Amino acid sequence: MSLIRGAIKLGNGNSGRIIAVIGAGKIGEAMARNIVSSVLVSKVIVTKRDTKTLKFSSKKIQITSNNVFAARKADVIFLAVKAGDAKSILGEISEYTSGKLVISVMAALSIKRIEEALPNSFVIRAMPNIAAMIGEAVTAYSVGHGIDKEQLRLSQSLFGCFGSFVEVPESAMDAVTAISGSGPAYIAVLIDAMISGALKVGLPRDVAFKLVTKTLTGTANLLEKHGIHPAELRDIVTTPAGTTIAGIYELEKGSFRTSIMNAIEAATQASEKVASKFEND
Repeated sequence: MSLIRGAIKLGNGNSGRIIAVIGAGKIGEAMARNIVSSVLVSKVIVTKRDTKTLKFSSKKIQITSNNVFAARKADVIFLAVKAGDAKSILGEISEYTSGKLVISVMAALSIKRIEEALPNSFVIRAMPNIAAMIGEAVTAYSVGHGIDKEQLRLSQSLFGCFGSFVEVPESAMDAVTAISGSGPAYIAVLIDAMISGALKVGLPRDVAFKLVTKTLTGTANLLEKHGIHPAELRDIVTTPAGTTIAGIYELEKGSFRTSIMNAIEAATQASEKVASKFEND
């Protein structure tokens, strides 16, 4: 299970696909903005109830409120609607998905439920995160029945347009939702707390913001590029009777790591609960 970055290049004869992104919320819109740059894509059709809120500079993007039109025209369909809207949307487009690759980025809905609603389609379930807005998402995906190598490579190439991707068993999707799906919110809380701490000790807000965000991204890049275990990096920075151990001591007193683990467990359980509700509906 390895993380892969960037779009996969496919051979000649695979260009000119029409991609539909049904549901242009924050994630759907971000995916469309990145996917349109792929040489494999001739057009992206984006749907939203209120089309006036969408603006794209690319002439390859078509905006519509008609989901049926988008599904009928598309070769590949991204489902990016809220899970609560899934039943009506799936019923609306089911006649136009046979033989097509359908990539669901809807939380909670299983591959089985989507395959039942869209007979004869080829389903992949994926979970990107909000970093797709800057092409830095990490997308975990699971593969449905009948997906061939070409369809898999195409989906990977599309995922690569907005970040990294990794294949996981579908049973891991609730945990993925809790970690990478919800994770940006946890990190935002941490950043906000560190900035507040910086203000408390006298740093200007703009300086604090830059120091905190760059420290976070720099640390993450260091761990990833050099394959360093987080505990090893902690030990490198922590010296006897120094400033770092004083700060870590306070974090441990506040059960910082336990709180993070509990947050991930709680979010996983919440995702499982929502998924169970839709499975039993």
